[in-house]
Amino acid sequence: MLKKKKNTAVLFTTDNNTKKFGVNLSAPVLYFFAIVWFLGLGVSAWIISKYVNYRATAEYNQFLIEKNKSFAREIIKARAAVNRVSQLDSQLRAMLELKDRKGIIKYTGFGGPSASLENEADFVGKAVKLDKDLISVNSFEQAVRFIDAESKSKEKSFQEIVKYITEQRARLTAVPSGWPVKGWITTEFGLRLDPFSGVLAFHEGVDIANDVGTPVKATADGVVNFAGFERGYGNTLLVNHGNGYTTRFGHLLKYVVSNGQYIKKGQIIGYLGNSGRSTAPHLHYEVRLNGVAVNSLKYLNHEIALK
Repeated sequence: MLKKKKNTAVLFTTDNNTKKFGVNLSAPVLYFFAIVWFLGLGVSAWIISKYVNYRATAEYNQFLIEKNKSFAREIIKARAAVNRVSQLDSQLRAMLELKDRKGIIKYTGFGGPSASLENEADFVGKAVKLDKDLISVNSFEQAVRFIDAESKSKEKSFQEIVKYITEQRARLTAVPSGWPVKGWITTEFGLRLDPFSGVLAFHEGVDIANDVGTPVKATADGVVNFAGFERGYGNTLLVNHGNGYTTRFGHLLKYVVSNGQYIKKGQIIGYLGNSGRSTAPHLHYEVRLNGVAVNSLKYLNHEIALK
């Protein structure tokens, strides 16, 4: 016995129910339309999601473009800063005459990018000048390497300059300069008649007279090599300043530093007196270079002593 196929009737009416018409749909046809409807919904949802993703991607790409241009501007500033530092480095070296002082610092000729980096010098300018031109990965990496290399070389150069200045400052503070005590010169450096024997003798320092108890100061940084009584000089201090310089302070009333003590320029080390072989209160002041007495008079002049 044959089974009767079932159909599904779909009834359509107008708003006022004046017209009515219906369609009989078989189950396969109804299933087909249902599948098409669901497929349409799926495709529509896929298209909408793709559009939303496209808009998000487009906005993110625009953000990256703006960041790229921002990096370009920052690189321009960084390169300009490196160039200014390079110029400053050259000026400092010229002022300090580092090129001519081989024994102090060997001038290594820092500065200037390599030829390959030199060719990329204007890539950033082009990148920000035209909206469509952006920094390539290769150009960006070259710029970073250039700035990094220049920064390291200038850091090394400035370290050498600081070292040079430190050494020069140490050297200059070790050169005796200025008056060790206030007063007036009674005997200069050189040949003179010995006040006790009347015999012509060589005076290896200068005598500076003043009242007993006048403070005596160190004329350079150094270490006290001797603090005690020395024949002929009475209460005496010998100070080693390094670089071959030593000073002697004789006929002191007393000294206020001890053997091995480190002293600074301008520090009070004793007081003027009349001890030892002396006719009146004064300070015998000697400057020696590599063990040889030199004219102490010129070292009383601060500017001459630093030359």
